[in-house]
Amino acid sequence: MASLTGVSVGFLGLGDVGRPVLRRLKACGANVHATSRSPALRYKMARDAVNIYKAPNEVNDQVKDGIIFLLLSKQALIDAFLNGPDGLLSNLASGALVVDLGQTSPDATQNYAKLVEEKGAHWLDAPAIGSEQDATDGRLSIRVGGREEDLDRALPLLKEIARDIKHMGGVGAGQMAAPTS
Repeated sequence: MASLTGVSVGFLGLGDVGRPVLRRLKACGANVHATSRSPALRYKMARDAVNIYKAPNEVNDQVKDGIIFLLLSKQALIDAFLNGPDGLLSNLASGALVVDLGQTSPDATQNYAKLVEEKGAHWLDAPAIGSEQDATDGRLSIRVGGREEDLDRALPLLKEIARDIKHMGGVGAGQMAAPTS
């Protein structure tokens, strides 16, 4: 594992694959700030010494213009975490990079990217393919869509969670290249 000491990372999506991804980033020294709408899950992650918050905008307050990962299983969840008075878009910092590790439709990805870009931030669609064990072992496969300079910025983090990372083109290309699960 490489050192990510001093890197501040936001994380939204603490499901079966999200938790081991978050733990890998934390084990590399990243200062991880996460959120969950579930009080029980917030408690469990706080026991793991993860900085845990009730709402996405609180994660933004910590990460500022850093990198925020989404690993959400449904479009409705992405909508809920992005929009609303306490959503990511309410106070997303200019210069932030949002990396969607979930499988999202290419059309929705294009829409989310536009909303994020309106805030002066950037979007990568980078669906992570693999099991909970793959996430634990850092063996996910990722197909990335978005600007190459944004991929370069996220690459040190992505290399800690994936063994197979390929840039496929502009926003939406990662989602189109990823196999559906």
